[in-house]
Amino acid sequence: MSMSRRIFFALTGAGALAASLRAQQGAWTLVPEAAGMTLKDPNGRVVFTYLTSKPAGIPLEGNSVCCIHPFNTPSGIAATDIAPPDHRDHRGIFLAWHDMSFTRNGATLRADFWGWGKFAPTEGRMIVNRDVRLARSDASSAEVAVTNDWMIEKERVLQEATTIRAATDQGARVLDLTFRLTPDYDMAINRVAFSGLCFRCRKDGEYAYEDSNGAISLPDSSPTEPDSDWPSRAWYGHTITHSDGRVVTSALIDHPSNPPSRWHGVRLVSFLNPCVAALKPVNVKAKQSLTLRYRAVTQDGRFPAGVLDRTAAAWRKG
Repeated sequence: MSMSRRIFFALTGAGALAASLRAQQGAWTLVPEAAGMTLKDPNGRVVFTYLTSKPAGIPLEGNSVCCIHPFNTPSGIAATDIAPPDHRDHRGIFLAWHDMSFTRNGATLRADFWGWGKFAPTEGRMIVNRDVRLARSDASSAEVAVTNDWMIEKERVLQEATTIRAATDQGARVLDLTFRLTPDYDMAINRVAFSGLCFRCRKDGEYAYEDSNGAISLPDSSPTEPDSDWPSRAWYGHTITHSDGRVVTSALIDHPSNPPSRWHGVRLVSFLNPCVAALKPVNVKAKQSLTLRYRAVTQDGRFPAGVLDRTAAAWRKG
């Protein structure tokens, strides 16, 4: 065996041993899976998996995968869905837009990284993962760092640096998501009714949407009419009662530092989607950065009255 191979096996073996020791000592661990990396809490419970390739047996359509699925409640129930029958391109918690333009030296490239294909091409457009690692952890939280390249054919047009901070707060799983997007071209996220950060919820049971005022009675949004989207809110939530009677409540909280958003709401689709391009296009110069922040929350049962309002208010001040 060559020296380089011996070094490789020694390093990978040491890494596996270190992860095993951390698990025995009650620490957060990031464990490789066939299709990605799984974060486990100090009790060994799965918090989420970050998928970097298509899982076996999942009929996911579209070119890109990079997403969080499953995102579990503390008891281990998946709050997210992937490749559901109504939209095979939906994938857990993911970030993508279906109408983007990249311009450099007078040439413009169009791209749909979501997978819809109605307004921009999907062929040759793919979000490619470069790295997923455990960046930091302590007794109460862990932070996973993700690097993705958004590619058109063989050329990178955008670099994504994402951090996912996981914790448990008042009995709920919490993910603080920070996306730093740096285009290689002048970038435009063209005005659209949906896409961006999407929390695809499950719908295998009775479910409903809510905000701080209670159940949502607004009409469904239209996929091609941004003005039909639901009004800006600090958060929208989704509660589902599964056939076995178990209740899961999830919410997505918007941050005031993000561009103003309207939310795309369609009951039959069952997702939470604050759209930063619903009011107007979002433009970013080459080599400059757009930073987006969100908090995803899920819990077994229903949130006590006022908890999401207080959680959102405290986090949005940060």
